[in-house]
Amino acid sequence: MTQNDLKLANQGQRILNAIIDMVTFLVIWFLLSIGLMLLELNQTYPDETHKQLPIIPIIILLPTFWGYYLLTEYKFQRTLGKVLTKTKVVSSSGDKPTLKQLIFRTLSRSIPFEYFSYIVTVKGIHDKLSNTRVIKN
Repeated sequence: MTQNDLKLANQGQRILNAIIDMVTFLVIWFLLSIGLMLLELNQTYPDETHKQLPIIPIIILLPTFWGYYLLTEYKFQRTLGKVLTKTKVVSSSGDKPTLKQLIFRTLSRSIPFEYFSYIVTVKGIHDKLSNTRVIKN
């Protein structure tokens, strides 16, 4: 498949992907945070340990964010948002992205204001930096 054969997802699909995936990530992060805090509460520690519980959500924030995108895109080439909008991530040549591309793509999502790049183009900053595309399925 050549790059010209790729039917890129449109801006609406990309924005919807971002919204759905952000909500999904937040739900996963919230559930993990609550679960880990409950596990920590069940441990037998001095009372001072319970004062440290609020740090758990902060510690797992980025690993959960990165894990959500990396695991779903590596395994399925799709996040929940992409499943619902019938799109998928591919390399710029249209093949399945390599693990290296997906790692770079995932880490690039942490760039401040990265999601605003969809206002200007259908290729987000993380697409350009990782040499990937999101196409219609």
